[in-house]
Amino acid sequence: MKEFKKITQGFSIPEIRSALYYLSRYIKQAEKFEDYKKDLFEDGINSAPKQEIKDLTKNLIASVEKTADKKASKFTNDEFYFWMDNISEFEDSLDPKISESQIENAIRQINLFESPNISEPEK
Repeated sequence: MKEFKKITQGFSIPEIRSALYYLSRYIKQAEKFEDYKKDLFEDGINSAPKQEIKDLTKNLIASVEKTADKKASKFTNDEFYFWMDNISEFEDSLDPKISESQIENAIRQINLFESPNISEPEK
C-alpha cells in the first residue's frame, strides 16, 4: 500500500479512484487482455480516461506485477484476492477522516433545520 501511495502522490482522489478502477479491471481480466489484446481502457462509448489516468494505471500495474514477480494473468486465487484486498484497502484510505468536532458540528447544523408540519390531507 505504501507503493500505491507513492505512485499516486500528486493526483486528486477522483483520478486515483479512476486508476484503481482500471487496475482492478486489469487484475480481474488480465488473461483476456493478454490473450485477446483487448484495450484495458476501452470501457464503452466515450469513456476513455485522460492520458494521465492511463499512465497512472500502467504505473500501478507495473508496481503490482513487479512486487508479485509475475504477470497478473498468472496470479493464483490467493494472489488475486490479496491484490484486490490491497486495492480496496488503499481506496478506503483515500477518504478523509472525520473528527469528533466535525461530527458534532454537523449534528448541530442538522438540528437547526425545522421539521415540516405534516397534517392530514383535507377530505
